[in-house]
Amino acid sequence: MADLKLRRLDGKQADEQRSVLADLYEEAYAEKLDGAFRSRPAFLDRLAAYVQRPGFELVAADDGGTLVGYVFGFGIAPSGTWWGGFRGELPEHVRRLTEQEKVFAISELMVRPARRRQGIARRLHDALLVSRNEELGTILVDPKNAPARTAYYSWGWEKLGDIQPFDNSPVFESLVKRLS
Repeated sequence: MADLKLRRLDGKQADEQRSVLADLYEEAYAEKLDGAFRSRPAFLDRLAAYVQRPGFELVAADDGGTLVGYVFGFGIAPSGTWWGGFRGELPEHVRRLTEQEKVFAISELMVRPARRRQGIARRLHDALLVSRNEELGTILVDPKNAPARTAYYSWGWEKLGDIQPFDNSPVFESLVKRLS
């Protein structure tokens, strides 16, 4: 891990790397690929939309020229469409911060299976969030993914509620964290 280098990519740069990003996505989710929401084509469709969003940023971890992990996110639109599929009443302070463009969503965080449990995910997470100007972060986690869920809670994330962002997606826990 001594050679681990972090690099930032904007939306255009990430889009140029979409094939490499999708390769790692397939490896990271190999046991969970379902041919629908969790599939290479669906990931590429989501990525194509996400790289266009204001404030998109990706932090990649490379070790000796090999991509070992990445995290990316973007500012949530003031329309609040991110919260579509939220179950229950969205708290007023979250709605207000969304309208003020002060919420940042982490959409993906993944590390190659052979490189997990080495602190890489935490380094990626922290590197992405340290540069953000938003006040609140949000991330979705599959409640069945105990390692990710445990990590997020230990990093200071708290459950806001449950959300199903797409018709073909699982129901995720929506977590939030104060950024400033």
